[in-house]
Amino acid sequence: MLLHLIWFIPAFLFVILFCIEPRRLFNAYLLSVVLILFAAIVSGLFVMHMEQLVNRNLAMLSLLILALFIPLSVIISTIYLIFNGRQMMTFEGRRLANLLSLFYGLAIALSLALTFFFPHFIFLHKILSLTNGLLIYGSYLYVTYILYGFVYNVLPVIKHPDYIIILGSGLIGDKVSPLLAQRLEKGKTMYEKFHNHPKIVVSGGQGVDEPITEAEAMAQYLRQVGIPQEDIIIERQSTNTLENLQFSKTILDEKSKENYYCLVVTNSFHSLRAGIYMRKLGLKGRSIGSRTALYFLPSAWIRETIGLIVLYWKWHAIFLGLYFIVWLTNLFR
Repeated sequence: MLLHLIWFIPAFLFVILFCIEPRRLFNAYLLSVVLILFAAIVSGLFVMHMEQLVNRNLAMLSLLILALFIPLSVIISTIYLIFNGRQMMTFEGRRLANLLSLFYGLAIALSLALTFFFPHFIFLHKILSLTNGLLIYGSYLYVTYILYGFVYNVLPVIKHPDYIIILGSGLIGDKVSPLLAQRLEKGKTMYEKFHNHPKIVVSGGQGVDEPITEAEAMAQYLRQVGIPQEDIIIERQSTNTLENLQFSKTILDEKSKENYYCLVVTNSFHSLRAGIYMRKLGLKGRSIGSRTALYFLPSAWIRETIGLIVLYWKWHAIFLGLYFIVWLTNLFR
C-alpha cells in the first residue's frame, strides 16, 4: 500500500499542476518522476507475485529480463539514431541540423565501445565517467521532453480562440516548404473547426536566401486554399520563435483592447517550447502541433532539447557545475 502512495503523490501533483498550467516545463520533470516510479513499482510487484505464485527461479529470470531492458533499449535506440541520421542526409541534405541524430547515435556508440572494450585504462574510465554522465543527463532531458511534448499535444482544442497564430519556417524559393505547409493546413483546420470566426496571424520575416517574407508566402498559401484576405493578419518582422510571438502579440494588443485567447500553431516537436514562450510573454492561450514526418522527429527533438536547455540555462549550469565539482574530487583519488 505504501508503494502505491509513493507513486500516487507525484501523479496527483502532476495532474493538478498540468490542469492549472500545462505550459510549464516543471511538469515534464514531474511526469518523468511519475513514470519512473510507476515502472519501478510495477516491475517490483510483478517479480514478487511471480515468486509467490510460481517459483523463485522464474521470478529471478523475470528480474533478469527486466534488468536487461535498459541496456537493450539503449543499444536499439543508438542503432536507430544512426540509421535515422542516414535517412536525414538522404531526404533533407547534409546540413548540420540534419545530422544531429547521427552525431548523437555515434556519441553513444563511441561511449559504449570505450567503456566496455577498454576496461583496464583507469584514467580513460575516469574521463568517461564525466562524458557518460553528460550523455545520460542529456538523454534524460531528451526523453523527458519528448514524453511531455506528446502529452501536451494530445490535449484537444476546446476553447474558442480569437486568433490563430501560425509560426513561420523556411521557404523553398517563394513557396512554403512541406514542413510549413503542415502548419498552415493545421491552422486552416482549426479555423474551420471554429466556424471561420478566428482571425489568422501568419508570422515570419525574410531570410537572407528568401525572395519574400515567410508571412507573405504563408498568406498567399492560405488565400489559395480559401481563407479570405480580411481574415489574415501579416507579421513580417520576426526571425525566431520568440520574435514570432512578441511581434504578433504587439499587433494583437493594438487590435484587441480586451483580453483575447490565442491558438499558436507550429509543428508537433515545437509546440512545447512555443507554449513556454507564450506563458513567459503573458500571451493567453495554448499551442498545438501539426503532424510531422516520423523520420524528421529525432533530429528535431534534439534541436528542441537544446533550445529548452538554453531557455533555462542557469538551472542546468548549476546542476552540471555541481556534477563537475564531484567529478573533480574523484578524479585524483
